[in-house]
Amino acid sequence: MEKITNRDLLAGLINREEFIQALEKRIERCQRYGDNTALLFLDADRTPPDPHDKSCNDALNETHRLAAILQDNIRSRDLAAKIGHNNFALLLDNLDADQVEAKILALMERFDAAYLDSEDGSDKPAMSIGYNFIGPADSVTTLMSRRDEAVYRSEK
Repeated sequence: MEKITNRDLLAGLINREEFIQALEKRIERCQRYGDNTALLFLDADRTPPDPHDKSCNDALNETHRLAAILQDNIRSRDLAAKIGHNNFALLLDNLDADQVEAKILALMERFDAAYLDSEDGSDKPAMSIGYNFIGPADSVTTLMSRRDEAVYRSEK
């Protein structure tokens, strides 16, 4: 039962509450041992579907598709979470900035490839990925508050 309550049932990834607990542990580890962890924020922007429209099923399928892409493209020691309606997060250990940027490009390529089936690409949501590294003075509050800034930087 505990595993179910720690997961987002639509995405199959850990939920925001479990992610916050994992982030707190990563912050402690980074501060204590000097470990290097990147925190990635992903926003899949899409107009909310009409509940009476069949696109609700499309939105559910999209959530599953994105969650699968994230889970299939991280290492076992990394962590993927669904932290909001169209918001996801990744914790990636022991990568430098070049490796994180390469990971972001690889995720974007896989995300684009997942939508090649659509004839005109109109069903593809706009994906933005931003990141920060966990620093020695960071807290969950400071890192989560920098989410919008990190995603905004990625859109430029």
